[in-house]
Amino acid sequence: MNSFSNSNTFFYNLHLLGIVKVRCFSVKPLKAEKVRRALIEKGALLHEFPVMNEKDRVIFPVHGDAELSLLEGTGANVQITEREMTPRKVRPRSYKELLELDDALMPLLPSSFDIIGEIAIVKLPAELVPHRFEIGEGLRQFNRNLRSVALNRGVKGDLRIMDLEVISGDGNLETTHVENNLRFRLDPSLVYFSPRLATERMRVAEMVEEEKVLDMFAGVGPFSITIGSLGKAESIVGIDLNPHSIRYFNNNILLNSLEDRVETHLGDARDISAVLGPFDRIIMNLPHNSMDFLDVALSSMDSGYIHLYRVLENDLIMDEVRNMMSISNGLNRRMEITMMRDVHNYSPTRSMFVFDIRVHP
Repeated sequence: MNSFSNSNTFFYNLHLLGIVKVRCFSVKPLKAEKVRRALIEKGALLHEFPVMNEKDRVIFPVHGDAELSLLEGTGANVQITEREMTPRKVRPRSYKELLELDDALMPLLPSSFDIIGEIAIVKLPAELVPHRFEIGEGLRQFNRNLRSVALNRGVKGDLRIMDLEVISGDGNLETTHVENNLRFRLDPSLVYFSPRLATERMRVAEMVEEEKVLDMFAGVGPFSITIGSLGKAESIVGIDLNPHSIRYFNNNILLNSLEDRVETHLGDARDISAVLGPFDRIIMNLPHNSMDFLDVALSSMDSGYIHLYRVLENDLIMDEVRNMMSISNGLNRRMEITMMRDVHNYSPTRSMFVFDIRVHP
């Protein structure tokens, strides 16, 4: 940042003020290109305003404290003047350009965040939490499609739902999220939903043949409904312990016209799965606790495939694999991990992983 740079927020909002008086350098056309290059090199040219041609002079808008000494060596006869100009409507490249924070805080601003429908969900380090409302406003001003921005303060309760604080926009977080040409109605403060799994949901759906599928922790139904939309599965059963999830799940089945392909059950997967089985394919998207139910999944199928999602420390993957094998051996079941993949980062040291598991008869 050079000494002539003022607040990006100021320049972004200048167009709201209409015509403004601007300090300018006036030069003959013959020297205009040399002057333009020198002003850009010194960071003195105001890009927020247009360069003007007036009769036999070229008018360059410059920062208010720019001096003629900047143009030594250009050979130009420069005059200082002022003009009334209308600022350009400059589109910032990032929401960060709309914020006025201390320089030490700027590198801490998140470069990515989750968008669910019209809601942005952002995580902030402790140093930025006091500035959360300004950050929320910046995000919403930059992305006009957002209705609200919420701060993710972690997870709460046995259902591990995000603890959200609205930091910009209205307090209603219910929204419709679209992925893979399907619609999902939900409130992320009431149910678990990850928009980062859209590709993963389609990957699994495309693997399904004429099978009985169990979505063990279905949430609002994104895995079940994506599978149902392809029309290959023999049957699809979704279970969830959260009544809000089942309410939205049933609504989403109607939204996507899949009443005859997907059925829902409210309750604990440990009590329900084996009763409804056996299944040919089981999806276990409970990232923090899925391993607690691997024995239930193995007992709910004769053979087939399990897709198990798990948030893990990056250096503990092999320990998790050994735990899986120990559980299967304890049940006298034979299984093999056919694929293991890092789906997305969860924190600096943890990621969400998927394990594709083949269960043999």
